[in-house]
Amino acid sequence: MNIPALVALALLVIPIAAFSLFVGWNKAFAPLSVLAQHSAWTIHLPVVVGRAIGLLELVAAAILLIALFVPRFSRAGMYAAIWITLNNIVAAIVHVIFAEWHTLPQSAVVITLCTIMVLLFARRARGIATAGR
Repeated sequence: MNIPALVALALLVIPIAAFSLFVGWNKAFAPLSVLAQHSAWTIHLPVVVGRAIGLLELVAAAILLIALFVPRFSRAGMYAAIWITLNNIVAAIVHVIFAEWHTLPQSAVVITLCTIMVLLFARRARGIATAGR
């Protein structure tokens, strides 16, 4: 992976991972009243499912950071970015169902940035696989 692509990847991974760590922690451990106050989409799910989604978000964020610094984990980073993308697509759908329109710009930004991150991790993973042949 060339330097500009690596810089682009880092500029995407660091803020998305930080955001995912923050919201994942809250979904996993914050009181439900706090989640409701901040329009967390998981408030509309059974508590155990919402908490599990928060934990998975924490795991995905950790994988993104590991994959950024350890190139051989790029494929895992790609899958973590796919999971975060899909998570935010589902979140956007739930927000639409419950008319929480104010959350949609955030979802749009995260989905867009994660899609680019998926492509960059995929490119990096292909480069590593090709170099190993």
